[in-house]
Amino acid sequence: MSDKALNLNQPVKDMGPNELKAYAKLGEQQHDEANRELERRWRSYDDMLPHDQFVSIIDKTEG
Repeated sequence: MSDKALNLNQPVKDMGPNELKAYAKLGEQQHDEANRELERRWRSYDDMLPHDQFVSIIDKTEG
């Protein structure tokens, strides 16, 4: 997906995973905000998922 297709001007809570990754690359504050949103979403499924530890897709090493 190209960066032009990403909308980084919308509220963080409305961003998809690819937008959150791109947003997190803008700076430390955006990184922390994106990670908080991802963890909030993860926690919202606590009753439906195994009780695994949250692992951010932003900090994950790609490879």
